[in-house]
Amino acid sequence: NFGPIESGICACGKHQGIEKKKENIRFCEQLEVEFMDSQIRRYRMVYIKLAWSVTHVWYLKHLPSYVANLLAKPLKEL
Repeated sequence: NFGPIESGICACGKHQGIEKKKENIRFCEQLEVEFMDSQIRRYRMVYIKLAWSVTHVWYLKHLPSYVANLLAKPLKEL
């Protein structure tokens, strides 16, 4: 989980406005979400192990293409 969708509000609806109430509840036990600012979702990352390699499209669109250079193929073949 990357964090709350809305600041101080749990998606399950059990806890709302935690930051405004100044309660000591820091975690939703049901969804395992930490109560904090929703902006944290922009910075958290995750690693997912897949059956094959995948790259983000940004690596293909950047000129010169790092992936095309690494594979020694023209960008149109990728």
